[in-house]
Amino acid sequence: MPPVIRQCTFDELASAAGFDVLCAEYAAESGRLGLGAANVDPAFYRALESSGGAILGTWCDDSLIGFGALTLSVLPNFSQLIGCLTAIFITASARKTGAGTAIRQAAEQIARERGAVGMMISAPSESRLDVILQRSSYRATHHVYFKGFQ
Repeated sequence: MPPVIRQCTFDELASAAGFDVLCAEYAAESGRLGLGAANVDPAFYRALESSGGAILGTWCDDSLIGFGALTLSVLPNFSQLIGCLTAIFITASARKTGAGTAIRQAAEQIARERGAVGMMISAPSESRLDVILQRSSYRATHHVYFKGFQ
């Protein structure tokens, strides 16, 4: 059965069976030097929803297998609304099912409907997502550098 993608609230996502396991896998795989482990902050995601962003959930056979978070903001130097898929994650056992592509396409559709001129996706250097995006219609336009403050 193909994955089902739908926009949902953070509370719906958080109450889904397997959410905590999925978040633990995301944290283990997505940690960044200087930022520590991923921290799922319900208040942030609720604020994201109320400010025009979107939460996307991915299910396969009633099991939560992934999620995405879309933010929308105006780029100051260009005065253009842009979507940013700030978080996208598919559990390792569900990769190669098309779920990640489906989340990306759903986020693009929502961003388009809300007036965005395009979409940005951040991917860790040399990650699986980085490789996939290089083969897609996305193109690398910037490098992002990070310096932690101790």
